This record gives sequence, C-alpha cells and structure tokens, in this order.
Amino acid sequence: MTRSLLILRPFDGACRTAKNAQEMGLPVIIDPLFAIKPLDWTPPPASQFDALLLTSVNAVMHAGVGLEQYKQLPVLAIGEVTANAAKQAGLNVVKTGDRGVKELLGSLQAGQYQRLLRLTGKEHIDFTPPEHIITLRHVYQARALPLGEKAHAALKEGSVIALYSPRAAKILACEMDRHGLDRSRSDIAALSPNIAKAVGSGWKMVKTAERPSDDALLSLASQLCCL
Repeated sequence: MTRSLLILRPFDGACRTAKNAQEMGLPVIIDPLFAIKPLDWTPPPASQFDALLLTSVNAVMHAGVGLEQYKQLPVLAIGEVTANAAKQAGLNVVKTGDRGVKELLGSLQAGQYQRLLRLTGKEHIDFTPPEHIITLRHVYQARALPLGEKAHAALKEGSVIALYSPRAAKILACEMDRHGLDRSRSDIAALSPNIAKAVGSGWKMVKTAERPSDDALLSLASQLCCL
C-alpha cells in the first residue's frame, strides 16, 4: 500500500509540490506549518549592486513593487522555480543554481558580481562568503502555525513527510512531542543534510535527497511512500 506524502511547506509552494507528486501517482496531504506574510521594506538603489541574489521563490512573489527597481540587474537564482518566477516578473536571470548559495557563488568567475543584494525572508540561513559583499533585505516572513488536523491525523497513522527547511524540521519535531505523536511511524524525506539533522531522531527513517531540488526530493519521497 502506498502511504501518503505529507507536505508542510507554505501553501503556494505546497500546491506546486502536490501537483508534481500527484502526477507521480502519490497520495498527498497538504497542511502548512507556515503562513507567508509580506514585509514592508525600503529598496536600496540598484546602482549599489552588481547583481540580485534570490534564494527563494517567496522573495519574488512577496517583494512587491520594489522589485521593479532591479529589472536591469543580473539575477542569480537558487532553483528552477525561483528562476522561472523571476523571469515571469521581468527580471534578468543570468545564472541558476541547484545546490545552494555557496555552490552558486563558487561557480562564478573571480571578481564577478561582487556586490549582491539578497532579498529573503526574515528567518533565513546566513551565508557571507569572503569574495562577495551581500546586502540583505527582508521582504517576507514565514509565520509558524500549530500542527493542523490533517497533519495530525496523517502523522498518527504514519506517513512520509517532505521537509524543505531546518526551521520546519525543528517545529515539526516539537509539535510531534507536544501532541504525543509517535515519530517511529513516519519517514522523513529531507531536502538537505542540515534539514535531516534538524529533525532529530526517533523516526522510522530519515533520508536526504541526492540534490536540493523538488524533483530529487519527490523521487526520494516516492521510494519511501512505497516501502
């Protein structure tokens, strides 16, 4: 019997993942642990930067009219979903990475795009390479939600859980303990090793995707759902 895939990421991203998972024949349950809220922010002058760094599609979706100021800047994007959203917003995507910020910046030529403006969420993973000057602007916030009824039922029965961030992993672990749910009934499909570490122990299995992409994570989740 194929177990359900529980998707806890914010609603818009969860719907994209669910669509891809359903096309693979997986039963899906969506019950977000976060709600995305745009933040007021002041766009610095585009002339201060060599490129725009986007590490999440939420930055594109929630930056608002301030994004208009950066249409002439080259854009470095993490993930195809982020890159496609940036292109649809009229931005000039010149490079897309699928293994994280460190790898993307490491692939640049020496001295290329040294001054970067990074639009990101209020809660994010900092990365400050010595070769680049990164200016941060928080354009959205992911507000944590309590574990929903659908997620509670799925976890009580046992499911495969797709995790996309260390923060989600830590909140899930705390919610499992708060509700007295048995971790050993469920498997974790983690987008990266740091997410797998953050979710803690006691699960039936914790596996990490071969690379940090939605396709790789769903491939892993598909295997776990059929075990």
